[in-house]
Order: sequence, then structure tokens, then C-alpha cells
Amino acid sequence: MKLFLWVGLLGLAASWDTLAQSPQFSQFYTNPLFQNPALAGDAGTHRFIANYRNQWAGVGIPFQTAAFSYDTYAEDAQVGLGLQLLHDRRGATLNSNQIAGQVSRSFYLDDKQNLRLTPGLQAAWVSDRFNTNDLLFVAQYLGTTDPLSQMGITQNKVVFSSGVRFDYDPQDSDEPFYWAGVSWHNMRIRNNDWLRDRFGLQLGAQFPVKFALFGHGYGHDLDRESAISIGMQLRKQGVNQQLDLGTNFIFSPLLVGVWYRGLVIGDKRRDAIIPTLGWARDNVLFQVSYDVPVSSLGADTGSFELSMWYGLDSLFKFAGKNSRERRSTRCLKY
Repeated sequence: MKLFLWVGLLGLAASWDTLAQSPQFSQFYTNPLFQNPALAGDAGTHRFIANYRNQWAGVGIPFQTAAFSYDTYAEDAQVGLGLQLLHDRRGATLNSNQIAGQVSRSFYLDDKQNLRLTPGLQAAWVSDRFNTNDLLFVAQYLGTTDPLSQMGITQNKVVFSSGVRFDYDPQDSDEPFYWAGVSWHNMRIRNNDWLRDRFGLQLGAQFPVKFALFGHGYGHDLDRESAISIGMQLRKQGVNQQLDLGTNFIFSPLLVGVWYRGLVIGDKRRDAIIPTLGWARDNVLFQVSYDVPVSSLGADTGSFELSMWYGLDSLFKFAGKNSRERRSTRCLKY
């Protein structure tokens, strides 16, 4: 009986700490609205996004996260709008749901419209529930009923987030593209067992490349979006810190990449290597990835992710006959 009691208490303590941490995505660059509200509308067209993550499936009930979002951009007003629904299930006891709306406003800083500053705001309704159905309580061994075993714990809260991004995006798509962003989620929520503020720093660059094949620039001849992208994200929430960095090689419609998650310095350095494979053509992006653990947790703690984009207009340069009609901004930031 003591064993069951201690296991239950340890599980409760660990779960309570987990509640305060936001879900993560290895393909964070395919879920822009979750990373920074200033990225709402960055595709320059109507865009639908679906993300799914299955984590630690080999060690019992997995952690599962699903996100669905829509964003668009009003070019005349230079305003981006977004909406995201997110469901996060952490094992059998913890569930979180979120509905968030984003708005961004772009300001060009030069006459050529190469430099752009975009602040963004988000308002979200968050519902966290601690499910006690699968837990054992001391009262059950005493022949009574614990109230928590019947009703669990639920907390609903409205939270606000903000962000800003800076782009250097030349009108000539054969020139490199650079961008940087900072974000502050769940602003000023620090003494809460369910939510904590989360800070993010994002950096990215994309370098167009041409491939010589039989004496010609093969990628240029076929008007492909051929480039090498590099990116980095640094997150901090409470005492937890996380670094993501890597690269994607784009030779549309093919996208291949490799990413690393883990701190470079500190006691907890290694986490996972994440290979990615995707298809990006015209108005569709499809990408899969798998987290290969490099930490001491073991090989059965890997995670699978799936991401899909669909745009009502062309999202990528390789778009057949309509490729020259693509939007003026680049939506694939990484």
C-alpha cells in the first residue's frame, strides 16, 4: 500500500510540474502561429496548417499534441490575422486545450520595401484539466471517497502574448533572405502551477543556390525554389531552457533537413537529432520527422511529427505555369 501511495504522490508531483510547460514541436518552423504571433499572415495568402506530434509512444500512454491554424494577410492594410486551435494530451492525466487569435501589422522601413518590422499580439483562452480517473487516493484505502477522485481539477484562463519580427527580404528572390523574431507568451504569468510565461528568440536565413547540370543552372531553368535554409530557436519557460537549430535543403518539390534539440552548455546538453523529409510545391507542404534520442532516456523515447500546409494561392516558387504569380513575401522562413 505504501508503494502505491508513493508512486501516486511522485506521479502527481511530476505531472504538476509538467502542467506549467508548453508543448513543443520539433518542426517548430511549420507551426509559426505557435512560435510568434508576429508570424501571422507571413505567407501573404490564405493558409491552413495542421501539426501532429506523438511523443514517447514506446513508454506507455504517449504525449500527443495536435494544432490546427488558419492565417491570412491583407496586403493593402499590411495586416495579418490568424486563428489556432491546440489540443495537448500529456499521458492519461493531463489535458490542455487552447483557442488563440493573432493579429500582426507590418511596417516597411525603406523605400525599396526590403526591410520590414512586424509586431504581433495574441489573445488565447486556455483550459487545463488534471484527470484523476487513473490515480489511487489514500481515501480509497480508508473506505471513503476523495473529492478529487470524482471531479479532478480544471482551470480556465485568458492569457495574452506578444512578439515582433524583423525581415530583410529583397525583391530579387535570388538574393539571401534574413529574419529575426522575439516572442513573449503568457505575459506576466509567473506564479502559477498551470501556466508560466515563455520567452522565445528565433533566427533564420535562406540562401538561394543554383545547381549546374549538363552546363546549365538546373534549378534556375525549371524555376524551382532551390535554397539552403538555416535556423535557430531558443525557448525559456521557468527554469527550463531549450535550443533548436538546424538546416533544411530545399530543391522543390523536395525538402530534406536535419535539426538538433538540446543545450550546447550546461548539465543537460543533449536531447535529440531530428531528420526531416518533405514535399513543397505550389500551394502544398507535407513534411514528416522523427526525433532520434541522443540523451540518456533511451531509444524508445523518440517522437514522430507530421505537418501539412495548404494555401489558397501559391506558397512556393516551384508552381508550374503560375510560378511567376507567387506572393511577394517568402513564407518558408527556415
